[in-house]
Amino acid sequence: MYNFLNPVALLMLAPLAWGADRYAGYQGNAFEQGSGKMLYSESHFIHYLNDKVQDRVVLYRCPNGRAFARKLLQIKGRPLMPEFELLDQRTGYREGLATRAGALTVFYQSSAKKSEKSETLDATRALVADAGFDEFVRSHWKELLEGKAVPLDFVVPSQLDYLGFKVKWLRQSTVEGDPAQVFKLAPSGLLGLLTSGLEVTYADADRSLREFEGISNIRDLSGDNYQTKIVFPKGKIQAFADASALNQAKLETLSNSCE
Repeated sequence: MYNFLNPVALLMLAPLAWGADRYAGYQGNAFEQGSGKMLYSESHFIHYLNDKVQDRVVLYRCPNGRAFARKLLQIKGRPLMPEFELLDQRTGYREGLATRAGALTVFYQSSAKKSEKSETLDATRALVADAGFDEFVRSHWKELLEGKAVPLDFVVPSQLDYLGFKVKWLRQSTVEGDPAQVFKLAPSGLLGLLTSGLEVTYADADRSLREFEGISNIRDLSGDNYQTKIVFPKGKIQAFADASALNQAKLETLSNSCE
């Protein structure tokens, strides 16, 4: 296990003044909304090529430090729509987006006892998936601060489809003393009236994600998504000398329980 001495404050790391292949990591902590109970932590391992994120591994850890879930992401030249796969070893829950037999495929498996379900998506459509949302916010920063509600089609694996959402600016804020902006992501249309959506806070200085409040992509043992506040503490990226940490994260044994 790698110790993150300097956690970074972003989910999709802002470009760094690096060239060629570089590797770095950071950590975030997820708390239950309301009670503040620690639910899990996220250990991120990222590979850059010429300052651009190429792929990443995210290990989701129990409060006791054991990894119970893993997400693999590959950008493949599509920063808004990375291919990814999430596996939660506790239940066998899986979801993701991948190219299969030349087709862009979204897939979902509710538990180890269930069969995988999948559907083909229109690869020519301007979709946003997973961590691509952070890149979407940064690329529309000016419009959002002007008060415009920016629409997007977000891939939702559990629905085997994409759904229409909109992002809008809510308010100015500060996080650990840093000026920041708070945005809201909510479904479009009637569905938007039935759910509160989620709020994300980005630092002004580097447009990095500092806080996330809302439904998590991680589920409890009953299959319900956690309602979380995820905090990415202010700090520096921990640089790694090579790909060893990232490769180890790909192979780390996942626990089937946090008990």
